Amino acid sequence: MTVRHGVRFNTQPGAPQAAPLAAFLVLVGVACDSPARVKPWRHAPDPTAEAEHVPRSRVLADDGSGGGESRPERAHTLRIDVDGDPGRLSPVVTPSVWARRITLGTVFEPLLRYEPGADGPGSYAPRLAKQWRVMPDGLEIRIYLEDNVTFHDGVPLTTSDVQFTFDTIRDPRTHGVEHLRPLLADVAAIELITAREVRLRLNRPSPWALRALAEIPILPMHLCDPNALGTAPLVGTGPWKLASTKNGVVHLARYDRYWGRAPAIPDLEFVYETDAAAALAAAKRGELDIIPALIPAHLQQADAPGLAAFARLDLAPPRMRAFELNPAHAPLDDPRVRHALALLVDRKTIATRVFDNLARPVAWPIWPGGVVSGPDADVPAFDPAAAGKLLDEAGWVDSDKDGFRDQGGKPLRLVLIGAEHPGVKDVAGPVQKTEREMFVDAARRAGVRIEVRTGSEAKRYEDGNWDIVEVELGGMVDSDASAIVAGPRHAGSTRIDRALDAIGAAWDPAERWKLAGELGAALAETWPFIGIVAEAPRGLVSARVKGVRVWDGWMDLTALSLAGE
Repeated sequence: MTVRHGVRFNTQPGAPQAAPLAAFLVLVGVACDSPARVKPWRHAPDPTAEAEHVPRSRVLADDGSGGGESRPERAHTLRIDVDGDPGRLSPVVTPSVWARRITLGTVFEPLLRYEPGADGPGSYAPRLAKQWRVMPDGLEIRIYLEDNVTFHDGVPLTTSDVQFTFDTIRDPRTHGVEHLRPLLADVAAIELITAREVRLRLNRPSPWALRALAEIPILPMHLCDPNALGTAPLVGTGPWKLASTKNGVVHLARYDRYWGRAPAIPDLEFVYETDAAAALAAAKRGELDIIPALIPAHLQQADAPGLAAFARLDLAPPRMRAFELNPAHAPLDDPRVRHALALLVDRKTIATRVFDNLARPVAWPIWPGGVVSGPDADVPAFDPAAAGKLLDEAGWVDSDKDGFRDQGGKPLRLVLIGAEHPGVKDVAGPVQKTEREMFVDAARRAGVRIEVRTGSEAKRYEDGNWDIVEVELGGMVDSDASAIVAGPRHAGSTRIDRALDAIGAAWDPAERWKLAGELGAALAETWPFIGIVAEAPRGLVSARVKGVRVWDGWMDLTALSLAGE
């Protein structure tokens, strides 16, 4: 967890946004050991002030090549602000968000390219695989490699590298790749046909195995030890190669013998800067081209004259916050009670006041570019009156007029397991409530007692002895959502099962897009969890950067160019 003037960025290895697998992620005190989001960034300094030099990442220390090397011409270099410690620069071994952004698609390449479509759904395109075929029975994927591809050390790419990469990830003895292994869960074997052709044999027809081909970077077998992948050199087949890691800057230089179309930008520099004010000041001086995410205190600065040459950047990562409900516990075994609780979440106010408009209301992980990529699902309005009617229908009424609902003498009392994240006092105002506190207050006004437990009490989650728990849901765009909504969490809904099965049987992303609406409708019948907000960070991109298309929380750097180049 990296703190940037108090804003916490979950960029540690294994962080939810780093994992391309759609994962069910429980917040702090339950399955994580880092603190929840807090908001002392309200006291961030004026971004026009000069900032002191800050300690750099241990990984980005001087690489020993000396400090006298001049930076490439600024006109030829794209400079990107790195707002969290990238940690180890590996695209596969417990990568942070920034490790993947720096290395995947730049230094290392997957077999397929998964890119956004003009009308919403994504689509596959060739990358290291010039062709691929799903055989009629759906149990085999044939892959044909591009010709004349070499790694940065000149060694040719062959299907042995593909087999090595996939088998190493599939091997349960390989540590640090647990986030990738489920992507290949349906792969039974990787078999070499020729040096240019390989086949994946599947245990069952699985479109998610095809989706994995666009996420897993191919490693050089001759340079990698399966038992020490994290120490392997950063040598891939990509359009850029690692030039240096000095003074907090990762410099990637264009690979002159790249097998494909050369990228328009010769040099990329990823600048690790923990001070948000210093990063914004550098952008004003023309020293940075991309700031991925502004802190709330700097949002108004985005429209300042000094940043007139920048446009808004919305990365929209596929991550959301939610309350998971336990349908195995009465009274949450009644869908009317679960629905009522969903109507007691004031998503619009939470997005505005708690997240400073850096989040947007959602009900499900379904939106264009979401874990389930499809048209935006309907978001219920905050409606305590409707919630009260549902609770009345379910038999929960205030029979003794004490302000709280009961049924047959039993009070309506729920246990919510959450993180220890108190509100933060604003400079000129009271403590700002968290989304959890706002929900608990609304429930109390509706006659529902919710007891919040944190810390060691959160261990109850592992025993299933809970009613509600705070969670983060996230993964890669257009991925298998069954890890989020299947199993006991969905209250035994056969409609949800059918929707998930239909999506999981569709090989074409455009077909999955069409099926997403049915999944949303099925979830709205049973309310297995309560979506709150999806992250909506706002950044800046220089007007001299052309070709920006956001997808899966980032952008394809190979598609970018610089004005005048």
